[in-house]
Amino acid sequence: MGNNLITKAMIIYFTRHGETIWNKKRILQGFKDSSLTSRGIRSAEKKGKILNKKDIEIIYSSDLGRCLRTAKIINKWLKSKLIKAKQLRERNFGNFNGYPDKKIKKLLNLDNPAEKAPHGESFNEQKNRVLLFLKKLSTKKYKKVLLIIHDGTARAILSEYYKTNFSSQKCDTSNDKIYSMEIYNDKLKKFKIL
Repeated sequence: MGNNLITKAMIIYFTRHGETIWNKKRILQGFKDSSLTSRGIRSAEKKGKILNKKDIEIIYSSDLGRCLRTAKIINKWLKSKLIKAKQLRERNFGNFNGYPDKKIKKLLNLDNPAEKAPHGESFNEQKNRVLLFLKKLSTKKYKKVLLIIHDGTARAILSEYYKTNFSSQKCDTSNDKIYSMEIYNDKLKKFKIL
């Protein structure tokens, strides 16, 4: 991520938004949005109870509705400052935002990190914006930060950590899990699942 010599470690907790209606229907949301399901709401409440014990200083959430709703539910327990971060958005699938997964797979090679939909962005472009956000975040004086993000955003982080393609199984995440990672000397370190 760079050579900035920061001598402290920052712990970043990150979690995906709760399950949405479109997740259940296998519709690729991208920059579009759908409501959380009752399962998604329960999952966010459970995460809030777990994270309440972690001394989170600040929450950064994607500014898309499904992440903000998840963040607000979690923040009932944390009572931390909540900041919207456009850089943490899901990949922009342009003209294909809101298309069913099956249809997108016929129109776009989702395993190719350089391919993009018309008026959208490639995975590589999404990854660059996410890593730039993390680099800037690593210069802040926080010790413990929570990110509320999307599948693609989590894949961007994990593909950098594991130095692998975003479609690798190592980059798979769940809506119901919380992940933890350290940034030390501007490098991603010590990944684990809570």
